[in-house]
This record gives sequence, structure tokens and C-alpha cells, in this order.
Amino acid sequence: MRTRRIVAAIAAVAMVPAAAAVFTSSQASAQTSSEIEQEIEERHHELEVVIEDYNAKREELDDANDLIEEIEAQLPEIEAAAAAAADHMGEIASTAYTGGNFAMVNSVLSGDPSDFADRLMYLTNLTDAENAAIAEALAQIEELETRRTELETLRADADEILADIEEQQEAIEAEIASLEDDYADAYAKENPPKTWDNYTGDSAVVAFAYDQLGDAYVYGASGPDAWDCSGLTQAAWAQAGVSLSHNAAMQWNETARISRDELQPGDLVFYSNLSHVGIYIGGGEIIHAPNSTTVVKIANMDYGSIYGYGRP
Repeated sequence: MRTRRIVAAIAAVAMVPAAAAVFTSSQASAQTSSEIEQEIEERHHELEVVIEDYNAKREELDDANDLIEEIEAQLPEIEAAAAAAADHMGEIASTAYTGGNFAMVNSVLSGDPSDFADRLMYLTNLTDAENAAIAEALAQIEELETRRTELETLRADADEILADIEEQQEAIEAEIASLEDDYADAYAKENPPKTWDNYTGDSAVVAFAYDQLGDAYVYGASGPDAWDCSGLTQAAWAQAGVSLSHNAAMQWNETARISRDELQPGDLVFYSNLSHVGIYIGGGEIIHAPNSTTVVKIANMDYGSIYGYGRP
């Protein structure tokens, strides 16, 4: 059932807690610049995992909202069919009563209303057609109750998901703010602003990525002036008419597997167990949106642990 599939998929998107400690300014100043840089990279890798989980959760929530709208659109027709079915069962019971089978009809009518249809089918003077009609009516009523339950479940899950996302967003914002306050100056010294030559190739994907060089990194962002890693790759490939999800792991599933030797400008390079993705631009380099301490930039493709390669 699609409802169970969507709810299970949403539930499977784990909320990854931020486990590492945030360092104070005094602690940062006691470290060498290389140690500070290593702490920043480790901390932002953990944040990347959380951010990609957030993106996946948002994608799944879109599916859940679509199904809620679908069920809401179906309910009036199902409710009308269930009401008509209940009326039909009443007519069958009335016919049986006027036919003289008073004792059996009274026994049918005296029990629990929820079992009415089942007891009605035991009347000996009902025809096969009437029994079939009762069974069909019961199925329509059960379908109504099932769809109502699905709708209530989806609405409750959607509310819970939104609350989880808001809580997670606040936690990430606080952690990023602390990192930026503690390490911005030191990291800026290690990573001075860079300039790049203009792109002269014919890849619309790479050309778009070049145009974003120097833009800010903001988790969950998809442009036009700020990006996270999968938001940048999603928007770049949209220039070529290809639709990708805003999530690195989902983009992995939406692309064809290729080898390193087959890489062409525009192909995607995935990192760190699918928590990060960049755009290959040729010459062993990528354009990516790394983290909030820096900007969209060109980097050596081997800067991190490569998971694999994909071509949309």
C-alpha cells in the first residue's frame, strides 16, 4: 500500500544528532591553524550528514502531502458510495422482514451495529445476489474507514515531520553560528579568497556552476545566490533539462554509474557515504559548495573520500 510505503520511507530518514563538541574561542586560539582547519572539516562533515537527511525528509514530505491531497479528493466519492451501500443493506433487511422471516430478522437487528452486515448475510431467505450486494456494500464501507485512517495517519506523520525539521534546523543553525563565531577568522586566513578564469567549454552544467563561484553556502539552499552541495548540482543539471532531487543520496540513485576514467565535464562526484556531491569540470577538478566557512569554489576532486561517480 502506497500510504505505508511513504510513511515507512519518511520514518527511515534518520535524524542524525550532532555529537561533536563545539569549541570555544579560547580553545581555538590554543590550537595551530592546521588543527583548527581539521576540526572545522570534521564538524562540517557531521553537519553535512544532518543536512542531507533534512533534504531527504523534505522530499519524502512532498510525497506524503501529494497522497494527502489524493485521499482528500477521493473521500467524497467513497463516502457517497458507502452511504448508498448502507441504504441498500437497509432495503435488503426491510425486504426480508416483510417476507415474514421475523425471528431471524429480529436476531440480526438486535446485535452490535458494526456486525450488522455480517449477520444480515445469515438470513436464509436472502438470494445469492442479495448476499453479493451485502458483501460489496461491506467492502465499500471498509474502504471508506481504511482511507479515513490512512488520511489521519498521514496528517499526524506530516505534523510530526515538520516539527522534527524545525527542531533540527534550529540545532544546525546554532551549531553553524558557533562554528562561524569561533573559527571564521582563523579559517579565512587559511583559505583566502580566490579568483578563477572564465569557463570556455560547451557544458551548460559546468557553465552554470562557474557562474556560481564565490556564492555563499547555506544548508538547504538552492539558489539563486546561496547553495548547499546537492542544491547546486540540482540547479546546474536543470540547465540541461534534467530534473534531480535536492539530496545527494537521491541523486546517486537518479544517475548512471560510471568509472573515474569515463568522467566528463558535468558528471557528478559523490563523497563521504553520499553526504556530499560536486560537479566534475575536467582536469581532475570539481566545483562544489563545501560548507558555511567558505563559498562555492573549485577544488581538486580528490580532496575527500570519493564514494563514486554518476551521470544524469
